[in-house]
Amino acid sequence: MIWASMKRKVAEVNIGKPANQMPEMVQEAFNSIPVEEWCNHCAHVKKLEEEYRSKDGYLDAPFIVELCSESEESSDDDSQDESDEEFNSIEPLVIVHAEHNYSKKKLKYCFLFRL
Repeated sequence: MIWASMKRKVAEVNIGKPANQMPEMVQEAFNSIPVEEWCNHCAHVKKLEEEYRSKDGYLDAPFIVELCSESEESSDDDSQDESDEEFNSIEPLVIVHAEHNYSKKKLKYCFLFRL
């Protein structure tokens, strides 16, 4: 956001100037950004951070798919739905230990399957 403003300001004055003047043009563009614009960009970033934090909880909840529960194992094969047959060809590829450092909760295992 601020970077876009700086690039625009530098582009406005960088017409036919040598590359060795670029540091001065960048410094001048940086200094010309008004306080109000900085405040608006900072407020926008804080709003985005809060949205990300509120949605982070959704990512921490484990999503568990049981391919076969104990009750299904003991039931007759005739009682299975046709949709259950689709899972017969699923086999585990890898068990990955995954952790992230942006929350106190940790996702312990991620199962990858090949259909």
